[in-house]
Amino acid sequence: MDEDIDIATELRDSGGRLWQSVECDVRPQGVVVYARLCAHQAFDVAGALAESERLIESVLTRRLDKHKTWVAAVQWSERLCKTFTPRAESRS
Repeated sequence: MDEDIDIATELRDSGGRLWQSVECDVRPQGVVVYARLCAHQAFDVAGALAESERLIESVLTRRLDKHKTWVAAVQWSERLCKTFTPRAESRS
């Protein structure tokens, strides 16, 4: 539970301007991240999703053991979200 809060806090600190909320579910085999975009004048949806993916990948690659995996769902409307998983090159 503490690790959930620590990772979520680091993600919020890293990308607080992007997300209304960030939650993490840390499990033995990996991490699930749920983030909700907020409206932002500096980013369109594509830019906000790209920046979200970059920040999430950066934090989780640094924080997680290379044997753990993760998935992130970034929601930008009530019915639309995009999921990200680690890129192959970040796992090696």
